[in-house]
Amino acid sequence: MKALMILLLFGILNLGYYLYFRRKFVRYSEEILRNTRRIMGNEKDRSLYREYSRETLTSKVVMELEKTEDILRNRALKSEQEKEKLQKTISEIAHQVKTPLSNICMYHDMLSDPDISSGEAEKFKEIIGRQLEKLEFLIDSLIKSSRLESDMIKLNMGKVNIFQVLELAVNDVVHKADRKEIELSIRCGQDMTAVCDVKWTAEAIGNILDNAVKYTPEGGNISIDVSPGEMYAKIQIRDTGKGIASGHYNDIFKRFYRESSVSEEEGLGLGLYIARNIIALQRGYIMVHSAPGQGSCFSVFLPQQG
Repeated sequence: MKALMILLLFGILNLGYYLYFRRKFVRYSEEILRNTRRIMGNEKDRSLYREYSRETLTSKVVMELEKTEDILRNRALKSEQEKEKLQKTISEIAHQVKTPLSNICMYHDMLSDPDISSGEAEKFKEIIGRQLEKLEFLIDSLIKSSRLESDMIKLNMGKVNIFQVLELAVNDVVHKADRKEIELSIRCGQDMTAVCDVKWTAEAIGNILDNAVKYTPEGGNISIDVSPGEMYAKIQIRDTGKGIASGHYNDIFKRFYRESSVSEEEGLGLGLYIARNIIALQRGYIMVHSAPGQGSCFSVFLPQQG
């Protein structure tokens, strides 16, 4: 009988513990669910923080839930911003591509006219050729940007002659400069070297020069000066163009960024973005100093030692 009483008492105690902890668990679960609904509904009642100011399990879980909600909301906002940026980019690309395509179609139809003179035919062919060059440039820029984004650029690093790099870069813009009667000058010692990839560095500097030619008025000047340093070789590219406001120094290197004042100019806003990333991949960097109406100076720093 005594053993039976002990067993009965033990069973009652266990039942009591079960009911007590079950009630605690139910209350805890209800609190978590209530706060989860509040958080997901963006109802952050600050007065509740007093209730959970103690270091309890509930307060910790609620705080973690709110942190998670903040992270998810920020990610959703960033995703929406990226979506809007992508839509704007696609619209800009479509606009840039549409113009040369429309011109090509128009002049192609005009070439089909049996009454066209040989002089007009040659002129239209020349225009079509220039429009095809624009399309090629746009597509090439998008491909290079995509390769940068996906880390598909392979650099062949080595100690190279900087004058050789500048020759390649200038060759890509000299015809555009000639058409605007812009004087191009280079001051670079024949023995000046840097550790870089010849092709891609010429691409980066060529993009800076292309911008300089684009925004420098007819009869202007563009100078390239190279000087050695303790760790870096400095390539300075100065122009007498429209200049850049100091508030846009960082913006001009962003992908697809274009100032509203130059929206009528051809381009996608990829040149300087590509240039900075190429130089950065080679452990170099770019600085800019400019002012509206006073031209710009881009300084490219390339490492002199591997």
